[in-house]
Amino acid sequence: MSTERISKGGASLPLAHHLSFKTSTVDEAIAFAEGRLAATALRAPIGAPACDMRANHCPLAESDLWFCAYDFPVTLRFSEGAYLRLQVPWTGHGVTRTANADVALAPAMACISSADATIDFHQDFQQFAWRVPVVTLTRKLASLAGEAITGPLRFDAPLDLQSPEGQTLKGILINLANAADHLSGPAGQLVLKELEQALVTTLLVTARHNHQHRLEGPAQGIAPWQVRRAEEFIAAHAEEPLTIEDIVAATGASARSVFRAFAQHRGYSPMEFLKRIRLQRARRLAESGAAALTVTEIALSCGYADLSHFSKDFLAAFGESPSAVLRRHRA
Repeated sequence: MSTERISKGGASLPLAHHLSFKTSTVDEAIAFAEGRLAATALRAPIGAPACDMRANHCPLAESDLWFCAYDFPVTLRFSEGAYLRLQVPWTGHGVTRTANADVALAPAMACISSADATIDFHQDFQQFAWRVPVVTLTRKLASLAGEAITGPLRFDAPLDLQSPEGQTLKGILINLANAADHLSGPAGQLVLKELEQALVTTLLVTARHNHQHRLEGPAQGIAPWQVRRAEEFIAAHAEEPLTIEDIVAATGASARSVFRAFAQHRGYSPMEFLKRIRLQRARRLAESGAAALTVTEIALSCGYADLSHFSKDFLAAFGESPSAVLRRHRA
């Protein structure tokens, strides 16, 4: 996606197929923010000319992804809530003010904050806002650490989007938005849920927070039979959106222990094993030679949102492209 400012028509906005609200008046924009986003306007233009405010919203399985574009300056106060907010600016600048920090928002600087915050949206500011329940993050963290999480979960507010960690997180977020705009049906839902889970895990692993030490100590080992049980579970559920919690529940060990055991006993990760299972299914579909089947449909049904990524993995696994296999068996 281009990070250039959108046209007034808004056609190039991320999440363009998930329009929630648009208006050309400041009063309607404020009413939307106060009614739908549970915000209070502290500053807004008075007697302003026509504006172009848009909000796109994609509800996910466990969180909500927004893309909002303001072409007028406004300050909004958000009340307390049981979620954390990841702001990834697209264009323009702003400031998020919390009890502990003020973060200057820019295309190179994101912010992680609690629901309770005051945000200054400067002229022509556009951003992703991902709202994820604290309980979702805590549950995932407990799964990764292999222990119960007590006490609040607090993140360092600034997040450098130019760092490798920030670039990784932003890349997953943009892939999620792209998938939400272009994929549909059960296969599309499979991809969206897995990207959402990847975003949750990446936030916990790459961003700094007060429970980070739980992810940095040595992981306990698990027995080879638990690795086999994990493989059997993954193979049986490969066509479903699998989460780390699902695999952990099947083995009775922490996520870090499972990943360490796979590396020791198999030389690959549980997710790599899942990819192999799905690629084998993709090959069987291609070998069916069904007249109505396309490479894109095969990729989506096997959990791939990126066709080029799918073709690359397929070629690496089997030495030929999926399109070549499909053509040969049709012939």
